[in-house]
Amino acid sequence: MIPTPDEIIKYAQKSLKEGKNAPSALTAIGMGYFEKGLLDKSVYYYQKALEQNPDFAPAFAGLGIVFGKKGRVTESIFNLKEAIRFAPGCAILYNWLADAFFDQGRFEDAIREYGKATQQNALDSNAHNDMADAYRITGNLQKAMDHYNETLRLDPGDTNALLERAQVLIQLNRREEARKNLMTLLREHPDSDDTKTAKVVLGTMYVQAGDFISARDFFNQSARDYPFNPSIQFQLGLCYLVLEDPEQAIKHLNQSKDLDPNNPRVKRLLQQLGKN
Repeated sequence: MIPTPDEIIKYAQKSLKEGKNAPSALTAIGMGYFEKGLLDKSVYYYQKALEQNPDFAPAFAGLGIVFGKKGRVTESIFNLKEAIRFAPGCAILYNWLADAFFDQGRFEDAIREYGKATQQNALDSNAHNDMADAYRITGNLQKAMDHYNETLRLDPGDTNALLERAQVLIQLNRREEARKNLMTLLREHPDSDDTKTAKVVLGTMYVQAGDFISARDFFNQSARDYPFNPSIQFQLGLCYLVLEDPEQAIKHLNQSKDLDPNNPRVKRLLQQLGKN
C-alpha cells in the first residue's frame, strides 16, 4: 500500500527525532508537503535538507519540481541542473529538466535533455513522447513521427502518442493513415480524454473532406464530451446548414453564441439565417 502524504511526514519526522539520515528525512517531509499542495512548506524542508547536505540531489530535484509548479521556471531549471550535477546517472532528472525547458519554449534545449533521458533509460516511453512533441512544434515532423512510433513500441496503450501521431500524419498529408489511427483510439480506448479530442479531430477531417454527415456525427459526440465548447457548437451549426437543416443549424449556432457572444462569424450566420 502506498503511504499517504501524512504518513510520509510522520515516518520522516520520527526518523529525524531518532537522528537517522537527516537529509533524506527532511526531503521526505518536503515531498509529503508537496503532495498535500503546501508548496512553501515543501520548499522550506528541501532547503533544510540542503543545509544538512549541500550535495543532496533529491532535495535539489524536489526544489526543481516545486519551483516549476509555482511557475518559477528559472529557479526550477537551476535546481534540476544541480540535481543532475550530483546524480548524473538519474534519467528522470533529465526528463524533468527537459519539461522545464519545454515550458519556457526552449524546445531545442528540451530535445537535448529528452535525448539524454533516453540515453540513460532507453525504455523511457514518456521521454520519447515528449521529445516527439518538441520535434513536432519545431517543425521536424519526421523526427516527431520516429519518436511517437518508438513511444508506441514501448507502450502500445499510450493514447496521447496515438493522438499526436495522427496529428503529425495529417500534417504530412497522410490523412487515411491518420483516420485509421484515430479510429483505433476510439475503438480501443473509448474512455480516454485523448479519445474525446480524437472525435473533434475526426469531425474536422470530415468537414475538410466534404463529408458533413460523418462530421455531424462526430461533432455531436464531441458536444456530449464538451458541452460548453462554443467551437464545437459552431461546427455543428455549419454541418446542419450544409445538410439543409436550418432549424438544427440555428439551434447550435445560438448555443455557440451563448457560449461566445463576441464571435462575429456566428452573429453573421444567424443574421443571414434570420433573413431567410
